[in-house]
Amino acid sequence: MKINIWLILIIGAVVLSVVVIVDNMVAKLMGGFILLVLLAYLAELTREKSEQIGKMQRALDKLRNAYNELDDQAKIIIRTDLELNRTQEELDKKVNGLYTLHELGKLINSTLDAEKLFAQITEPLILKLGFEKAMIVLTDRDKDVTAAKAAIGFKPDELENIRNKKISGEFLKTVFHMGSSIWVKNFESATQEQVEWLNLFHVNSFVVVPMVIKEKVEGYIFVGNSNPYNTISEGDIDSLFVLSNQLGVAIENARLYEELKHSHDILEVRVKERTKELAEANIQLVKLNKMKSDFVSAVSHELRTPLTSIKGYASILSAGRLGDVTNVQKEKLTKINVHSDELIKLVNDLLDIARIESGKIGMKIKHSSLTEIVESIADLFFPQTDERKIKLELDTPKEPVMVWMDSSQISRVFINLIGNALKFTPEKGKITIKVIPGSDFINIEVADTGIGITPEDVNRIFDEFFRVDNVINVEKKGTGLGLSLVKKIVEAHKGRIWVTSEVGKGTAFHFTLSTQQIEDSNVTVA
Repeated sequence: MKINIWLILIIGAVVLSVVVIVDNMVAKLMGGFILLVLLAYLAELTREKSEQIGKMQRALDKLRNAYNELDDQAKIIIRTDLELNRTQEELDKKVNGLYTLHELGKLINSTLDAEKLFAQITEPLILKLGFEKAMIVLTDRDKDVTAAKAAIGFKPDELENIRNKKISGEFLKTVFHMGSSIWVKNFESATQEQVEWLNLFHVNSFVVVPMVIKEKVEGYIFVGNSNPYNTISEGDIDSLFVLSNQLGVAIENARLYEELKHSHDILEVRVKERTKELAEANIQLVKLNKMKSDFVSAVSHELRTPLTSIKGYASILSAGRLGDVTNVQKEKLTKINVHSDELIKLVNDLLDIARIESGKIGMKIKHSSLTEIVESIADLFFPQTDERKIKLELDTPKEPVMVWMDSSQISRVFINLIGNALKFTPEKGKITIKVIPGSDFINIEVADTGIGITPEDVNRIFDEFFRVDNVINVEKKGTGLGLSLVKKIVEAHKGRIWVTSEVGKGTAFHFTLSTQQIEDSNVTVA
């Protein structure tokens, strides 16, 4: 309900004028009516204003509530922003710490010297980790005392005070016995003993973490900050544990290297001493070997003369030149003759071995046919193999095989090897002589189907005077020099010899001879 205020004022003025002029009842009634109307209007107008004020109050309340909500949201945003900034700073600090730890790790792993290792931890690197002061303390394993191996950020007088104080603390037992860290955030949260440390090290907060070497706490790392606003966080403690592990591994490696080096030095000294002893022993062995060879040679020469005489006298007696000989006497003289031949063969073998060892035997090396020698030696043994029903088989190329050799000495090799095979091969067995051509060396094999040799005896088969312990050797006498002589002859020809055998299935001797010219015509053994 809206009425023009000016119209109401004019009507009111007219009514008042009429009331004044007429002053009668009608006019009074009309004036009263108009006055009531005016009062009603004013009341309505007041009500509308009140409603508008109420609406405005409600709008104001809403605005106030919205403002309060916005204020709360702003506070939350500010708090979140601060938390994010702190988190970002912590992350940046951790990333920077990781880079620094990586750099430190490379430095401390670059040396195996324990003293140089601690020198790699410098003030710039500690500052990068977010600490102002640091000290690395290690227990001396021999003296059972602790000593600072590195001190960073301390003034000389501070270090002097710390040394004089002989730092210790009951709370360090937690570090050494439990392997736990100690974190002192400020003076208010510190115990009396920890306050003493704060004052001694001139810091407002510090952390101590254990240093484990071979699963045993042997020291600790101390870090602290003097600035009360440069607080130490749990992330810093994690970084310190990483550094502690790196140092522990590096120290262990340095100790292992030192122990290894010490052992190596001791071993080197022992090797030198042993080498010297062996060299002296070798000189003595060479002298003894020469004395042995000279002795064998001298004795052999001395034995040949009486043996020749014995054999000669036995032949004269056996021929009856000194009188009639009975059958019994003749039998004994024949045995003397046979045993004399065996002794002469033994003496000759000993002389040959002594000559080869001393380098006094000359060999006439020529380019000769190996197949001719093999066929010739086979013809020599055919009567014996036929008699014992043993098959002697040759496996040689059709074309002549030429090698550089002393024919007479190589013939002795074949005679010894075939004779040996014949000795240990039973009736209806087989002996095979095989020649396998090659570019630089010819391979020769003398194999039998005899009783074989045990692995233990194979290793000693070429030793002088060694005889395999078997039934055949018990029945048949021998000197044990044949195979040793064979080996020396083959090696004198720049070849090598070896044996393969299986008990009950047979034995094969293998040796090589050179197809290339041997420079020295007079081959000797060094």
